[in-house]
Amino acid sequence: MVDAYYFCVGGAVGKYAAVARPVGYRVPATEVPAALERLLRTYIAERSPEDNLRTYFGRHTEEELRTRLSGVPVQAVERDVPVGAVPHGVAE
Repeated sequence: MVDAYYFCVGGAVGKYAAVARPVGYRVPATEVPAALERLLRTYIAERSPEDNLRTYFGRHTEEELRTRLSGVPVQAVERDVPVGAVPHGVAE
C-alpha cells in the first residue's frame, strides 16, 4: 500500500466559488510533483493572455487534463470510496 492522490481541478473560493471537478487521474504520492509540473508547464505554454488556471481548466475536458497530468493519454480511474466518515464540510 502506498499513499496516492486523485486529481480534481478548477475549484475556487470567493467571487468565482466552485467545487473542483475530478479528472479521473490517480498517481502514487511520489509521482505528484512530476504530474503537477507537466500540467503547469502545459498551462504556461498553451494559455491565452486572458487565461488564469480556472478559465484554462474550464475550457479543457477531463481527458485533455488527464493527458496533461500524465504526459500521455490514459483512461479515467474511479475515485476510491472512503472507508470512514467523510470529514465535516466535505461533500459526498
